[in-house]
Amino acid sequence: MPIPRKYLVDTESAGFYHCISRCVRRAYLCGSDPVSGRNCDHRKAWLEKRMLELSDIFAVSLYAYAVMDNHYHLVLKVDPKKPFEWSDEKVAEHWLLAYPGKFDLPEFAQQRELRKQAIMADKDKLKKYRQRLGNLSWFMSRLNEPLAKQSNQEDCVKGRFWESRYQSIPLLDETAVLACMAYVDLNPVRAGIVTELEQSLYTSIKKRLDSLNRVAELNRQRLNPINRCDDDSFSDFRLSDYLTLVDWTGRNIVYPNKAPIPPHIASIIDRLNLQQNHWLTQIQRLTDGQPTMMGSIEKLKQKASELKKNWIKGIGKAKLLYQN
Repeated sequence: MPIPRKYLVDTESAGFYHCISRCVRRAYLCGSDPVSGRNCDHRKAWLEKRMLELSDIFAVSLYAYAVMDNHYHLVLKVDPKKPFEWSDEKVAEHWLLAYPGKFDLPEFAQQRELRKQAIMADKDKLKKYRQRLGNLSWFMSRLNEPLAKQSNQEDCVKGRFWESRYQSIPLLDETAVLACMAYVDLNPVRAGIVTELEQSLYTSIKKRLDSLNRVAELNRQRLNPINRCDDDSFSDFRLSDYLTLVDWTGRNIVYPNKAPIPPHIASIIDRLNLQQNHWLTQIQRLTDGQPTMMGSIEKLKQKASELKKNWIKGIGKAKLLYQN
């Protein structure tokens, strides 16, 4: 029996999650439909733009994303306590940005300011909005609902756009987060859509590679979130190491069994406590079987104990992915 989300998503402490949303019946509602021939790639741009905007509005650090033809992936960190450090004005402003409307038009500037002042004067509303701005479900709702409405309006239809509520997989340690980031960034490569990372449109790896043309001293850069956020969860992990690992992994997916793991890649894999001989296989099957959560065996057993479970889905995968 699946574990309810309220037991998997910590509403009190910051945590990493791998989130997945799929279109209804897995139809190609965000891409090129092979049956009708209709192309909806522009909706991928809508999603990418919206997720980057929302991650700056909510207490979210966005580390990886990939928007595909009929689903999308996110790897993000949510900090429920962060909005309680924001000023009343910032909370009110962010809430209005999360729910844009006609008052955002220049001619309604005065009415918008009055709404903002009304929110700031209401302590109960401020408390409620602080909780919501640090909540994963509210973030995903504000991402999925507007796109569904916009797409249905474009298609002149009603009904569901997403097949169900989003799937969220807690990532319990650094290794799980980085492995999941690589899995997400390599989605177009694994699907056979592209052969080079630079061709992976609507992905975080494409955005990171594009930014390299504008930023010097790559080897000194740490692995930061994609959005404008000061999260330092990976302050000891260099961006260059991550890009090297993902690039090499992608090339071996496209051209399997061409070369052994080079020493500099092996050192990164060892540092992450990953099994070298299983890495290439597991990175292509990371979400097979729909694991409840991801992390080391020790952390999974600890979480199972907290949930009063004898076993938790994901331990078998951890035995293949982790060295210890």
